[in-house]
Amino acid sequence: MLRDWVRSLCPPDVLSRPVETQPECAALAWAASGAMDLTGRPDGAPVISPAAAYGLLLEATEALARITAQIGSEVRADPGLLLAGRAGCLDLRRGGRETVGRAGRLLRTSDGWCAITLSRQDDIDSVPAILGADSVSDDPWATLTRAAREWTATDLADRAQLLGVPAAALPSAAYPAAALSAAGPPVDAHSAAALSGAAPHAAAVPVDADPVAAVPAIAPRAAAVPVDADRAAVVPAAADSVAAVPVEAGPAAALPAAAHPADALAADAHPADALAADAHPADALAADAHPATRLPDGAAPPVARPSAAMSATSGIQFPWQTTRIAEPVLGARLDGAVVVDLSSMWAGPLCAHLLGRAGARVVKVESPRRPDGARRGDPRFFDWLHCGHEQIVVDFHTPAGQETLRELVSTADVVIEASRPRALAQLGLAPGDRVHRDGQVWLSLTGYGRAEPMRVAFGDDAAVAGGLVGWDAGEPVFCGDAIADPLTGICAALAVCCAVLGGGGQLIDLSMRGTAAAFASAPALTHGPHRVLADGADWVVECPHYGRSQRVLRPRVPQLGGAA
Repeated sequence: MLRDWVRSLCPPDVLSRPVETQPECAALAWAASGAMDLTGRPDGAPVISPAAAYGLLLEATEALARITAQIGSEVRADPGLLLAGRAGCLDLRRGGRETVGRAGRLLRTSDGWCAITLSRQDDIDSVPAILGADSVSDDPWATLTRAAREWTATDLADRAQLLGVPAAALPSAAYPAAALSAAGPPVDAHSAAALSGAAPHAAAVPVDADPVAAVPAIAPRAAAVPVDADRAAVVPAAADSVAAVPVEAGPAAALPAAAHPADALAADAHPADALAADAHPADALAADAHPATRLPDGAAPPVARPSAAMSATSGIQFPWQTTRIAEPVLGARLDGAVVVDLSSMWAGPLCAHLLGRAGARVVKVESPRRPDGARRGDPRFFDWLHCGHEQIVVDFHTPAGQETLRELVSTADVVIEASRPRALAQLGLAPGDRVHRDGQVWLSLTGYGRAEPMRVAFGDDAAVAGGLVGWDAGEPVFCGDAIADPLTGICAALAVCCAVLGGGGQLIDLSMRGTAAAFASAPALTHGPHRVLADGADWVVECPHYGRSQRVLRPRVPQLGGAA
């Protein structure tokens, strides 16, 4: 699966030596990552079910190391620290059907589950309009929770999206057999085991039964009480998310940073990164006042040849789509290349962080009217992502600032942006309207893909949209901390490095929903079952197949200048 991702952007022999799949035990690695500790109910055990997705992430970071070694400095990233580093800074805890920052929730609907995020005052103020009411009680979540039962998940998400509120229905294809909603029929443990690669249990157990009953007996240990098994070690990719790639969200980040409460920015999922300029339509320059860059007389228009997002023969789910925008340059390298980072928050800066470690010169561009919202959170998180980067401020509302921006973009080897296409066009930066230098790589990060520019996405609800959740007693729980954000940043770095190795000249359309769907489609673990056991105040994952156990670790705090 990972090899197909890489081959879509660079020569087929790049990974001639196979990448190890799920080294030893992905479930044990998931337990040690810090992200498992963030997945599950706050009063229950951490959930093991996303372990297969973490195994795929281990492969992705190994591929990143091999490819960066060929085009610059080798980057050996710690995937657990990348996923859970922010939570370590903020001391976040798992919330089950609430996000770790407590700004989003999974709500039961008439036919499934819907994730909604209310991290901004505008989102809270929109609740009456979402429900078609004149007003709601003082507790908007209580009102939404009651009303959601009268809606389908898709209808509720679509209604919220119309009002600019981040929301997503959990795709029906994401439900493993052992995790049907309470409205569905009970499923026996044999069906669950078939999904996880586990041996079938001796007796059929309804999904809402005490999880202890679904765990086979093991050798006794003091005070150890089994609480969970990997009943659904993989969440299949959603059929509708496969068909919908390319994808994108017109970021909620299109609102001015001042609209985001400081605590919401510091402690919860963030919108798909927006252009560092004031990209909200209300603030953007009039299109007729600043037309998109015109082609020189006699110049050939940019080449636009999109690649497939999914293999027609293998059925592999890809996190990105690519379009040829310029000619490739043989022998292109990342060390010494100039990366202009116009993104903010998490996914884009994480990508820039990894490219910088590979030897690129990273120039972070911010607007004085709308600095990166991550600055308002724990400074350790922002400083970690931007350590060693040049940071400049450009006022995109002035002719001089716009000219500076165009010069930066024109001379860059790699451009990272996370804005609505319309905002880029109004600033004269739409990639389809420009003549690009040979070899230039343009990375467009969004929530739902460039084809869906008006949909809003935060890291947690984007993960739900892609089907990447944990499963606890037959019900979904949020996975990690805004997990679609860091997964997208890591995939973005891998995609850029692959593109550079292939000579560049490509536009990479990478969405958080598409990335989550790709990881949710990771093949199930090939051994099992695994068990999560209480051991005093701690939790331990046991892998009988390898005869090993791993304590579930808390998220770590990244160190400034450290190799994460």
